[in-house]
Amino acid sequence: MLYEMEKEGRNLLLKLLEKHHGNKMLEVGCGSNELALLISKKFNSNVKCIDPYGYGKNIIKMRGEEIAKLNEKFDVIYSVMSLHHMDAFIFLKEAIKALNNNGKLIIVDWKKGVETGVPEYYFSLNEVIAMMKDYEIIDKGEKKHHFYVVGKENKK
Repeated sequence: MLYEMEKEGRNLLLKLLEKHHGNKMLEVGCGSNELALLISKKFNSNVKCIDPYGYGKNIIKMRGEEIAKLNEKFDVIYSVMSLHHMDAFIFLKEAIKALNNNGKLIIVDWKKGVETGVPEYYFSLNEVIAMMKDYEIIDKGEKKHHFYVVGKENKK
């Protein structure tokens, strides 16, 4: 059951990336790096990966809240089923600084109240949007087990 639930999140990200991919992307909380390899190939993009545990080849051992240390800018930064492992407020503040002009942040995560078997705090879509004050929200929604939000820097 959990595998099917996770599959929903990955497929949702892939669908969002069809519309919002870029040449240079960053996956935050990449785990084993499998999804990034698929995305790199599918969208012919350079995908850099960070994860606090850094298991695997070409994964930078780093927390999402520390992305400024990369000293790089990205067309797209995405996180799938990882936001709940971070200090979301700090991550959102740091991510916007690492986006290129018109760069996008894509978040796909478990919906608040979903039973995954792991005792974690999952945010609601509205909680995440409330933390994204510096972003213009360009897409958002919910599926059975996940929410998603796509934002870019609010130039106002």
